[in-house]
Amino acid sequence: MALLNKTDPNVAERNLTSWLARKLEGARDVRVANLEIPRASGMSNETILFDASWREGSGPERREGLVARVAPSGASVFPEKTLATEYRVMKMLGEHTAVPVPRVHWMEEDASALGAPFVVMGRVDGRVPADDPPFTAAGWVLDLTRAEQAKMADNGLAVLAAIHAVDWRALGLDFLARPSLGGSPLEQQVAWWKRCFEWAAEGESNPTIEAAFRWISDNRPRDDEPVVLNWGDARIGNMIFPADLSVAAVLDWEMVCLASPELDLGWSLFLLRHHTEGIGAPLPPGFPSREEMVTRYEELSGFAVRHIDFYEAFAALRLSILMHRAGNLMIAAGLLPPGAPMKLSNPASQLLAKLLELPAPAGAVQSFIGNR
Repeated sequence: MALLNKTDPNVAERNLTSWLARKLEGARDVRVANLEIPRASGMSNETILFDASWREGSGPERREGLVARVAPSGASVFPEKTLATEYRVMKMLGEHTAVPVPRVHWMEEDASALGAPFVVMGRVDGRVPADDPPFTAAGWVLDLTRAEQAKMADNGLAVLAAIHAVDWRALGLDFLARPSLGGSPLEQQVAWWKRCFEWAAEGESNPTIEAAFRWISDNRPRDDEPVVLNWGDARIGNMIFPADLSVAAVLDWEMVCLASPELDLGWSLFLLRHHTEGIGAPLPPGFPSREEMVTRYEELSGFAVRHIDFYEAFAALRLSILMHRAGNLMIAAGLLPPGAPMKLSNPASQLLAKLLELPAPAGAVQSFIGNR
């Protein structure tokens, strides 16, 4: 999720031109043009869009639309840098599976060109359902017919099932496991998010999150669960849809892990709840209900969904942790005043309390949406 993009477009264009000329061995007349840095809507890696052109030998000019995904150079919403992991996972998926990901070209560890390490990948044409304002409240998704919305939602679920069908062992993705944090993938996830909260909270208390961790400990599944490749930030707002509403690309792999398929499904369900019930917006009429989504996912994936209430609550806890961190970052950046309630009271934490029948977080409900 960069709070605000800080890269100077002119400097970035000049530096990317020099960098690309070194990468394209033997190329001449290398140019970078139409560089665009979208205003950030989230809080993690920065995105730079640009067109590249060059010539090889006496051949015609070649052109390609590219995207640079730049790691945070300062404070980030996550305690660990994940760009190299994202690059490795996306490259393997793009080369060896049918999962739609952008074509990954280069991983650059040297920060001299853009101020931080970055990945360059091919640009994918299409539209992405927005987060600010959420696609459930405004934008092109609401202009679709009911049947088109249903098609888009179903295609999104089909891609989620396809990710979960990937043979992660054959792809060598076992490095995503965190055995030092626990014996099972769920134990590892809970332990990692506890560490993330301790880091994000900076010594502050968050009663809702602390109570939720106790609930998670008491109610976590104890049976054996299937272990699949989890996208991590599994939601329709991280997919690119062309005109036919297929999924052209799956974006944002910074939370990728190995875990139960219900970890992804629970996140997807909760983020849709966040963008509807959480902000007071109705579910777009063509979208399936929660129960319909679960049933359809079972049909597409072949997995039996047994613990979805737990995994949706765990998703609410994880997003609440990220919102606590985001609140601190936005206060430090001057985007919110000192003492702003967002880190404790936001749509995610309010829904978390509701799901677990906890006292509602104190203070006015505040979100990063619309606060840039």
